[in-house]
Amino acid sequence: MLTLIKAFLEKVDFLRIAEALRKRNNRRLAAGLHAVLIQSYEIIELYRILLEELRAALKSHQTSGKAHRFFLNPARIAHLLTRQSSNLEVMETITADLLNELRILDNGFAELYQSIFPGKAGILSEAQGLLNQARLSVSEGDPAAFPANSLGEYRTLWFTWDQPNEEDRKHISRFLYGDDGREKVVVEVNNHDGDVFFRELERYFRDDDPESTLIAIEELTERYRAVLLEHFSVDDLLGDIAKVRRHYGWAEGD
Repeated sequence: MLTLIKAFLEKVDFLRIAEALRKRNNRRLAAGLHAVLIQSYEIIELYRILLEELRAALKSHQTSGKAHRFFLNPARIAHLLTRQSSNLEVMETITADLLNELRILDNGFAELYQSIFPGKAGILSEAQGLLNQARLSVSEGDPAAFPANSLGEYRTLWFTWDQPNEEDRKHISRFLYGDDGREKVVVEVNNHDGDVFFRELERYFRDDDPESTLIAIEELTERYRAVLLEHFSVDDLLGDIAKVRRHYGWAEGD
């Protein structure tokens, strides 16, 4: 999922957008760009917390016979995943609105948005759906293949307070990514799965290296911040932020 977010930020040409808005002195849309920056920081911080808690669970894992002991609160993880879903939704909505408004001035912005992931409506929508079900996709690799990885595997970590029923899991697994009549390689592990869960968690940190991808996303966000500060004054970015907050239904103090 991190590679999907990284690709999204890489392909949206914020420099070109900033230059277009500065020429037209559009402070409301400039405030929208600032809102995208805020959401980027929110996504980074929440992902950092998630990775820290998963890493702590892996390090604290001990076994005694068939019993597993580790530090992880699945209800808290599920809550964090739901919050991240909301963050992605806001990010995608603001960016889409910006590009839709800008295409009136230059149709190239519409083409830019459509080119991010051709043929996919709601670029981050599948990620949001998984997060809302307390599922963290660990299918990294080619973002165009999401929610599968570049090998065609659908890999998720699923967090529940109670141990899920095995029959229910088989049914859910079949329809989780749509039933198109083709066999899918679905590797979904639950926090109650013992060694299987920790092997997948270890594989994720070792092979997909999400912490390095998160650092790359941080670097992209810092470059985006530098673009905003180069092209706009603080007054430009904050002057109409209240209008943007009202437009997206954000209450003061959120």
